[in-house]
Amino acid sequence: MKYIRLQDIAERANVSINTVSRALKAKKDISRETTELVRRIADDLGYIPHATASSLRSNENKTIGVVITNIDNTFFGRIPQGINDAFVEYNYIILALSSNEDVEKEKKILKSLLANSVAGIIIVPARDIESGLNYDKLKIHHINIVRKGMLNTKTYFTVDSFKSGTLVANHFVKLNRKHPAYIGYSLPVSCNKLRFEGYRETLLNNGIRLRANHVYSCLSNPQDAYKAAKHLLKEKKDVDSIFVYNDQMAFGVVKALLDLGIKIPEDITVVGHDDIEEAAFFSPALSTVNIPKYRLGYECAVSLIEMIQSRETNEKSVIYVPKLLIRET
Repeated sequence: MKYIRLQDIAERANVSINTVSRALKAKKDISRETTELVRRIADDLGYIPHATASSLRSNENKTIGVVITNIDNTFFGRIPQGINDAFVEYNYIILALSSNEDVEKEKKILKSLLANSVAGIIIVPARDIESGLNYDKLKIHHINIVRKGMLNTKTYFTVDSFKSGTLVANHFVKLNRKHPAYIGYSLPVSCNKLRFEGYRETLLNNGIRLRANHVYSCLSNPQDAYKAAKHLLKEKKDVDSIFVYNDQMAFGVVKALLDLGIKIPEDITVVGHDDIEEAAFFSPALSTVNIPKYRLGYECAVSLIEMIQSRETNEKSVIYVPKLLIRET
């Protein structure tokens, strides 16, 4: 497909390239008749402004890098949608890449984005507890999202995961559940650590000890969570409540319980985390912890744009408050 140039429009309109450029920008020194003629020809030819050339002329880069750990994870669907809508609204372009929870791959992606001179980066840090990456050394506008990263405490948008654990523990206490369990994520990420700590401490403050053999970790998928739940219940029959790291894993846990003939929530209460769209339509409908995923993505993106446009760091930390949603489990 031939790329239409300003020169092509100028030749058809019998005017100079500069006149075409100024007409398309609605400059007042170009007559209305000429402006209408140039725009009509541009539309007829299918002219689309060249973003890279425009950026070079204006010295304004309009490309943003977005690094997500698992781009196929349902949880990350609404967050990138919020990011996308903000960048579209402000006429920015996204380069979205996935690290797959691999710190070395994340380093490679960040180097590639810097080599391509993006204006800023939004990052979900991979394995943030052990990675040790100092994102401030990127020397570029950036915001960490979902997880802070261990060395970066300046610019991040995340959720109070400790509070999530507290909410679930208090719910189980209210239901008089005395034998709670936790099925968490096996990789070293701060949101899992904080959810677990909030859960354990709140239970303990209410006189309930979360026993070590009631805690299992696995990969973040329904298949592994299904196996973990079956292993847990094979060894310990007295479990009466389970908090699961996320909804995807909770689906596997619920299926395992149903396959074992366990009644939910009569025998065992299950609560997930994230409130992904499928949770409300799962059978039984999954009780979960809601976080404002779209808002988190949108407001993070707007904040990054403001940093870029002001050419200042504008250090900002935002921690969203989770909400417990009680459904059928």
